[in-house]
Amino acid sequence: MTFWLDDQRQLVIYPGQPGVLTQYIPELKTINGSFFCVPKTLANLQVVAYYNLPVPTVMDGYDFPIEPGKTPLPHQKITSNFMSLHPRSFCLSDPGVMKTLSVLWALDFAMLHAPEKFKALIVAPLTLLDTVWAAAIFRNFLGRRTFAVLTGDGDKRIKQLKEDVDIYIINPDGLKVGAHIRRKVDPRRPHQKRVELDGFSKVLAARDDIKMVIIDEASGFKDATTARHACGTLIFGKKRWMWQLTGSPTPNRPTDAYGMAKLLNNAYGKSFKTFQLETMYPAGPYRWLPQREGYDKAKRLLTPAVRFSLDEIWAGPPMTFQRRMVELTPEQKEHMRKLKSELQMIVKSGQAITAMNESAARQKLIQLSLGAVYDGDHVAHIVDASPRYKELEEIIESTQRKVVVFVPITSVVHLVVKYLRAAWKKKQLPWTCDFINGEVDAKKERPRVIQSFANDPDFKVVVVDPGVTAHGINEFVVADTAIWMGCTDKAELWVQGNARIRRPGQQFPSTCFQLVSNKLEEEIFTRLENNTTLQGVMLQAIREGKF
Repeated sequence: MTFWLDDQRQLVIYPGQPGVLTQYIPELKTINGSFFCVPKTLANLQVVAYYNLPVPTVMDGYDFPIEPGKTPLPHQKITSNFMSLHPRSFCLSDPGVMKTLSVLWALDFAMLHAPEKFKALIVAPLTLLDTVWAAAIFRNFLGRRTFAVLTGDGDKRIKQLKEDVDIYIINPDGLKVGAHIRRKVDPRRPHQKRVELDGFSKVLAARDDIKMVIIDEASGFKDATTARHACGTLIFGKKRWMWQLTGSPTPNRPTDAYGMAKLLNNAYGKSFKTFQLETMYPAGPYRWLPQREGYDKAKRLLTPAVRFSLDEIWAGPPMTFQRRMVELTPEQKEHMRKLKSELQMIVKSGQAITAMNESAARQKLIQLSLGAVYDGDHVAHIVDASPRYKELEEIIESTQRKVVVFVPITSVVHLVVKYLRAAWKKKQLPWTCDFINGEVDAKKERPRVIQSFANDPDFKVVVVDPGVTAHGINEFVVADTAIWMGCTDKAELWVQGNARIRRPGQQFPSTCFQLVSNKLEEEIFTRLENNTTLQGVMLQAIREGKF
């Protein structure tokens, strides 16, 4: 079906009969029984778009505020227009396509043209509250929109929530502040729990004037059984506007889509078990693998959605991947022999290896490879991993430009920085090195380190925990080399971490180095590159003699 646009009278004219549209658009008029016309308003076009009819651009005439020296890009305008037309939708664009500003334009446009005034809530990882969202509002809207960042304890957040601003910004776990988890009073399901809002979470839920919620890195809500998801459902599950943003909607398996869909569209009425059977198949006790069309079915659950890949909007230089094999020390070999024996004993006994204890075994493998093993009290015990550190040093010294080293273990972050500083001092190299992990203050120290890395010519290497730096940092494009000191078992961090290097602004071909010491680590990196689930990787390695 096509349409005609009457610009003078601001009418959209369609051939045929309007059907159910007459129930939702009182102003709709039929013409000679063969056509119908709809006044071109935001509310009307949202209804028409919901019923999958083509619609004209709704944001024509909008000024797209942007900081001086920059220009809105076509794909950004398309994204903004789509989200304006679909008040409950997903933005699944790749990292680096500048979707933050697209969403803020759509937010601003909705506030200008919606029938009633409202406020908005942005839910984003703690590391992005100030550096991404608050900064983007400040730089591009110049006082046109006001905001408050909600942090601290419950009383402080309640006080901040009383500020009369357009936009409130909060981290996902901040939604739980004041909430209680109680056992359900159901003798048939004694282990089930329920969440009851109280304190700050209850005050937030009572704010009827907050009618829009934007969830950045929405994959943080992929598990519908968590208290975070339950609080989100209670606080904003029925809001008029909900936009979810993520560049990696199914980082590990198709069922990662379920929690996000449940929050936005009730997963179209499907239970988790039904969706799991539609997208995956059982490959053994506690082990599920994706069906051939599993990921395509997951995408259909995450609709309506708009998506642009990085390659669609940016013809930048490529990123290549290199693996560097490093020797295991005798100490590492002994520890890994014990870990392998423990797993083999479980397999031989017939006891099932669950996803939970397999994940713990993967974590232990990563710790051993990197040289710091945590005990039950989370105390790190150093294990000799000197060949890996030597290889890291050689790669860095072979590069001409800056380097980002990803280290998924806090204790190893410190070990790497200490090692590099000592090595360069001994060789009288003028380089400097610093780090960012969860211990570094997000408001003061992290911005200082990031800006120094971007601007200081002698700042050669930044060592980072991907858990706190894989999102929202654009300044890492000054580096053309990423080195994964060891593998991660979180596919989302792998994708997002590499996207810090290869993104608009990168002028040089980039290289991602992977340090590995055995076949199992190689297999984990291969699965990360191919976006394949890590479930069962340990058992497969044991069966195939790779571990």
